[in-house]
Order: sequence, then C-alpha cells, then structure tokens
Amino acid sequence: SSFVVDRDLTTPSMKGYYLSHVLRGLMCFVKEPSVKIYNTTTRQLVVLPDIEESNIIAEDHKNKKIMYRIGHDPVGDQYKVVCIVARPNDEFGELRRYLSEHWVFILGGDKSSGWRKIPCPSPHLPITQILSINGRMHYLAWVQKFDPMLVTFDFSSEEISILQAPEDIRWFKSNPIEYYGKVALLNLSDLKRECTMNLWVMEDVEKNMWSEKTLVVHPSQMDIVKSTSLRVAGTTRNNEVILVPHNIRYTLTGEVIVEPQNTTLLYIFLYDLQKNLMRKVEIKEPPYHTKFWDVVGLDDVENFMYL
Repeated sequence: SSFVVDRDLTTPSMKGYYLSHVLRGLMCFVKEPSVKIYNTTTRQLVVLPDIEESNIIAEDHKNKKIMYRIGHDPVGDQYKVVCIVARPNDEFGELRRYLSEHWVFILGGDKSSGWRKIPCPSPHLPITQILSINGRMHYLAWVQKFDPMLVTFDFSSEEISILQAPEDIRWFKSNPIEYYGKVALLNLSDLKRECTMNLWVMEDVEKNMWSEKTLVVHPSQMDIVKSTSLRVAGTTRNNEVILVPHNIRYTLTGEVIVEPQNTTLLYIFLYDLQKNLMRKVEIKEPPYHTKFWDVVGLDDVENFMYL
C-alpha cells in the first residue's frame, strides 16, 4: 500500500535541527544541546533556554549523549520536557559506569523557573529510543556496561525507577514498544539471519514479571527480512510495529556509522504481531537521494495550549 505525503504541513525554518518526536500536536526539534518546541495547532514556536547548570553539557566529551522528550502530566494537566544527559566515566572495562543528569522544564509555565534537576537513584547511559505510555516514559539503559536495565520516568511524580531487564534479553537491537497498552521489548538480533524476533511483555510491574515469546516471520516474507536491515520505530494505533529500513550500524562503544546508500523511494514495513503479517508502505514523493530516513508519528490532536 502507499500514501501521498501531506504537503500542507509546513513549519518554520529549522536549519540544523532534526525532528525528534511529536506528542499531542507538539513537535520537538533538537540541535544538541538546543531544543525547540512547535505547536502545530497554534503555529507557536519557542526555543527553550539552555541548561546552564548542567556539568555534563558543559563538558567537551565525545561520547556525551543528550535526549529530549515531551510528556503529559495527567494529574497536573501539564506538558513537560525532560532532558537526559549522560556520558561514560573515564574508567574502562566491563565494570565501566556512567554519569547522568535528568532535567525537567514545564511548558507554558513561568519561564523564570527554568530547568529543574531531578534526582536519579543510579547514574546510567540510555541505549535505546524512548517509549511514552500512560504518563510515563521508558527506555533501556546501562547502569554498568552490558547490564541493561529498564528505566521509567513518571511525568506526574517526577520520580525515576530502575528495574532489571529480562535476564536473557540481548540489548543490541532491542527497543521498547507499546504492546496492547503494555510496555514491551522487541529484539531484532535474529531477524536477518533466522527470520525470528523475540518479544518480552511486562506483565506485572511490581513483581518485574515478563512474558516472552519468539515470533517467526511468515515464509512468504522471509526474503524481505533477509535482504533488508530493519529497525524499530514505534507502533501504530492498530498495534502494528513500524519497521524502518536503515543503513546504520553500531559499534560496541556506541559509535554510530552511516554506510553509503542512495535511494529514490521511501518506504516502511508495518508488522502485525498478532497475525504475524508484514506489509510494505511506500511513501510517494518526487525522487531524491538520501542516506538516511526516519519515521515520526503525527497525531491528529488539536492542542491550543500557549507555550
């Protein structure tokens, strides 16, 4: 199937910024360490202040990571932006640990209040994309190298909790997704070689209980996954996993390498975990060449809040 890109969605010039994500009509544009928020309903654009008190941002460290996320506090009915800043410490080896900071900014609030630093029980380094669901955000992180933990931030209480990830999960090519209202982890390590995916679903948060199952790609679609490198880019409202072709590989030190690749056709795959079916969705646009493309979900929520 295919669809035509909506050409009427225009935004102010964002030279040098990339679109990180969208939440309820609020678009987050990032050019590290700066961030802009754009309201697609009111067309208002704000540049958030720099986090001047951050020790890590001020450092000139090549492995520094900065991540932003918009979230909604359902208790206070507020929109907040969370900034996660992290880097490895200067030690090496398997027991290597990390430095991290969490900062919160309230959108539409008193600008003089600025960013507030949130205490974290254990410094860590995020290693996956962020999943936002039910007023919380989740991601995998290393508290120490090769020991993945599930980190959760509650947008209402502003508390951070850290749980041990499933013991047999492989952090490489694993990403958190929403699975019928639950937090889940989908691993694609064996997809290209064995045409299988591993899915872990959080069944009980208090007891940190996970269920696990292995998904085998339908025989008619095995040639697709064997010939294409795919990564998880979220889920649709119909609980289909969005798989994006990519030409990126990661080293064990976390370095990102973009391999040369040109294309004039943009497309993604939608994978139904229940029916075990995958379909290709082509994005019709005038031909052009690119090395990398991504998918960011746009919702149809009108948001009249003043930023």
